[in-house]
Amino acid sequence: MLYASDDIAVSALTAGSVHVDVSIDADPVDVDKWRAIMQTLAASTTESSEAKTVAGNAPTGVREAITAAFVAVFSGRFSSEIDKVVDAYRVMLRESLAKGNDSELQTALNRARLQEKILAGTSMVDQAQACELLGLSSANPSATMKRKEEKREILRFTADGRAMYPLFQFDVEGRRIFPAVAELIALKPETWSAFRLLHWLTRPHLDFGAAPAERLGSKEVEVVAAFKREIVPAEHG
Repeated sequence: MLYASDDIAVSALTAGSVHVDVSIDADPVDVDKWRAIMQTLAASTTESSEAKTVAGNAPTGVREAITAAFVAVFSGRFSSEIDKVVDAYRVMLRESLAKGNDSELQTALNRARLQEKILAGTSMVDQAQACELLGLSSANPSATMKRKEEKREILRFTADGRAMYPLFQFDVEGRRIFPAVAELIALKPETWSAFRLLHWLTRPHLDFGAAPAERLGSKEVEVVAAFKREIVPAEHG
């Protein structure tokens, strides 16, 4: 059972197979609401001998009043129930992912968690802030920074749906991007993602006693040399 109340019972065999049972038995409170709405609507409906009838049933105005009353009462009642069902379904999906035994799924989830951790631990600037740090016009920061990205001069990531740039790339005093960043991007093997390069730059390195990112601007030649050694394929035999 995924969710159950007096009105709805929802069960799920799998994430893609959900069964919903809906009961619309009227609660006495709902009946009173329905009656009050119908009385109000009926009072505003002009009754005359010219009122249209449908297949010998109640006049059109009365039928419309009944429909409007039903919608007014039950839409509010069930909308909150549906929200609860959706929340319960989200919880089920999260739990099923957490318990998944699929090795590829676990690998992908671990990679995503690592990426989130790296981004969370890295100071970032948005496009407008990047333009300000570089002394460039902020009239159209998206287009300005896009040109930098296309020239492969800067590392760019997406966080909360926005383009973000690690702060360590910026030579604040010189109002430029450290030249070594473009060198590192150019050297980055195809098998390396931007996240992997970011990880390498932000973790401690024995050569520097600190993260390579902290040595941009002071030991850029050494940082590039260390990266070249890092990407050399291991030789066996």
